[in-house]
Amino acid sequence: MLWQKNYLALGLLGVLLLSATADNSVHIRYSQQPYGQQQLTSSTLKWLPITHYNPSESKQIVIGGFEIAPNSGEDESFVNQAENSGKKMRPLFVCRAMHSSSVWVAGTQKENERRCTVTLHGTVQSYVDKYELLENIDGAARIMWLHWTKFSQPLVGAVYVDKMLVARYEAEHSKRDTTKPWYTHYIGTLNADNFGLIIYANENGEEKSAKTGELLVETEPIRYELSAVRLNWPKKRIIKREKRVLAEATIVNTRTEAANMAEASVYSYKYSVNWGRRHAILNGLNTSITLVNGTSLRNITWGTHIEENRTDAYNVVVYLEPGTGVNVTLRANYTDMEVPYTADLISHYEDGATTCRLISGTRREESMFDIVPEFGPVYFLSNYSLVPTTVPPPATEPTTIISSTTTTVMTTRQPQETGKTTHRHRQMNDDANNDENLIIPHKKTDISTGMQNDDGGPLSLKDKVEVVYGGACGALKSSLLLLTLAPMLLLVLHRIT
Repeated sequence: MLWQKNYLALGLLGVLLLSATADNSVHIRYSQQPYGQQQLTSSTLKWLPITHYNPSESKQIVIGGFEIAPNSGEDESFVNQAENSGKKMRPLFVCRAMHSSSVWVAGTQKENERRCTVTLHGTVQSYVDKYELLENIDGAARIMWLHWTKFSQPLVGAVYVDKMLVARYEAEHSKRDTTKPWYTHYIGTLNADNFGLIIYANENGEEKSAKTGELLVETEPIRYELSAVRLNWPKKRIIKREKRVLAEATIVNTRTEAANMAEASVYSYKYSVNWGRRHAILNGLNTSITLVNGTSLRNITWGTHIEENRTDAYNVVVYLEPGTGVNVTLRANYTDMEVPYTADLISHYEDGATTCRLISGTRREESMFDIVPEFGPVYFLSNYSLVPTTVPPPATEPTTIISSTTTTVMTTRQPQETGKTTHRHRQMNDDANNDENLIIPHKKTDISTGMQNDDGGPLSLKDKVEVVYGGACGALKSSLLLLTLAPMLLLVLHRIT
């Protein structure tokens, strides 16, 4: 039984070691307290194992300096050689390795040279396989090397490597050997335990220290702007679709003349939307959204799921002759779907700076779609008999010809609540030619009329009013055609007889 316990202990130790080394998260300072562990996990930086790095891939590795070849003919008067584009300059990447009793230490890897050189406690060592590179995910991180001295506090946003901070020291040009390659900067760690010194290894493999230098600092954005959002409706994915009956109503015309009769059907449903989560985007930031057509949607908190209960109304308008009525059933599809999109993500920072990059994601929405009124046959209110839809044959006594045409108008209304916002009803039939305009922001409602204000969009009320009058004009033209056709038939019948 003892050997089983020993194996179990070894297994648990292996799991703990594996979990300790499997964390590739990068932590940054969120406080200016002296050398504490006030750390925040970066959403745009990570430690990339060298075994996962392929130079042919478009991964952005953080550069801490350059190696300059001798006799390169470059101007040495400038301070930051990183601005130089000479062909004999080789980038120095920021790396880290487990060194000296299981402590992560930052160091240098030359481009196209699979070796990370670090130092601590007087021991300089190069690691070939077991080390990691600092990756700027999708180039999303805004990073800078900022000045630091022994007498200043570590900067907010400074990047940690274990319990120390990633730092670098500018090489002294006057003391370099012009016959050998030399570094513009030496990458190392700010060791708080060693009286606040930057510890680094120079190009000769010697450990050095400095009381001043630069810290690698990441600046987090304060808000996002999702601009030029283009939704790919043809590639939408329907997760769930339920057919629902929203309301049933009877519309009647008790007037003495034909008219457009309206009935508003109020219904409630659960609405939810989520613009997804992505790596290299910080959750919890306020985000404004603008579609590619210029439509602005409501602001969201990035990474959160918005869910609310909505109450809306669908206004059905039908053209009826006097003394007639019709039964209406309002049907819809309650749909849960995902739509891929592309957009420009603009990051805004506290100092007024902005960065922009193209992203792709998936927008998930659960709402009421395809709201359609289903009409029964039109009937007479006096005896509930159906209104004829075809012309009867000629008779000796005059016959009243009744023709009915049904049209619908879609509007939204927030009943008994002033100042609330509403949204448009959208059709999501599979054969619809959908575009970005199908997402419509909430609009104010005219409480006096219950009609949504016209914004001139693709589903504008201007077009809907034309539909109403078009339907009425269509009914009038049909009646005139029938009235003209009847005398002609009587004339033909008279000539025959």
